[in-house]
Amino acid sequence: MTPALLALVLAPTLSFISPTLNQALIGSSVAIKVAVTNFALVDYKTHPKLVPGQGHLHLWLDQAKPITASAIKATAPTYTFENVKPGTHTLVAELVANDHSSLVPPITASVKFTTSSASLPTTPYSLLIPITIAFLSLALALYFISTVKPQTGKSAPKSRSKTSKPRSRR
Repeated sequence: MTPALLALVLAPTLSFISPTLNQALIGSSVAIKVAVTNFALVDYKTHPKLVPGQGHLHLWLDQAKPITASAIKATAPTYTFENVKPGTHTLVAELVANDHSSLVPPITASVKFTTSSASLPTTPYSLLIPITIAFLSLALALYFISTVKPQTGKSAPKSRSKTSKPRSRR
């Protein structure tokens, strides 16, 4: 195999596992996961020497002009962004060498996704009022039905007055 073909076959790759393109996320935490092949992610602090095929990730969230100084430096294929505001976001990742320099050619990936604040009830507010009124009406009707004594159509027995004498039995 020629060196050029071998380099092409063993070239590092980078892609997003999550979030996915146009994914809608709920909440302010965004957990990202990337897939990296033919490249070892190492801690640049403990591995400062340049070694072909190893380095780390630079991550940028919503940065129009990503630069090394503003990058999140990640040494694992996962990272969680906290306090992400609701809206549409662009996330960019790049595989970089141990000294933070770009690979030649640069290996990057990007993904767009949206976030929204905590989930509200899925029932539209316009339906909540009639549903609530119907529920309360049913509850009141059941209450009144259970407290009303049924009428049998027979007259009630006559009560004896306190002044009448009991009949003697003989």
